Amino acid sequence: MGNHLYENGDWIFISNSTIKEKTNRDFYPVDLESKNRKWGSNKNLDLKYSIVLDLLKEVVPEKVNKKGIIDIEFSREEISEIKTIFEREINHLLSIRKLAKDGYTIIVFNKEIKVDTRNQAQTDGRLVTFNDIYLIAKECLDKNKPMYLSID
Repeated sequence: MGNHLYENGDWIFISNSTIKEKTNRDFYPVDLESKNRKWGSNKNLDLKYSIVLDLLKEVVPEKVNKKGIIDIEFSREEISEIKTIFEREINHLLSIRKLAKDGYTIIVFNKEIKVDTRNQAQTDGRLVTFNDIYLIAKECLDKNKPMYLSID
């Protein structure tokens, strides 16, 4: 692929938009009205990379065990299963995490939750990641959009 959105290492990318033949500027337009939702992780920089791959293996092991795949589209059934798996994981993290005193606010299941990815990186970092992927899957199902996986 010519235009990597992440450099130097293996990466995984989940989105409601294709990435093939797009530059960063195409994919991350300046227009604040853009409806692209995306989540990406670089294996060398992000501890959540392998956890996300392991969770996706529950649904699509044949797709996740490959490298060099760009814009593989999930079926509606696969998107629904992905949404369910990440919803399960979010609920688990919500049940074990300590409430954050500092940090920033995200919306999880229509509730505002303060997360601190500095001090609670393992739980809150995963919560943010899992919530991003859950929201992509939910939006794709609700608005009948495609959902894509790329691994390089």
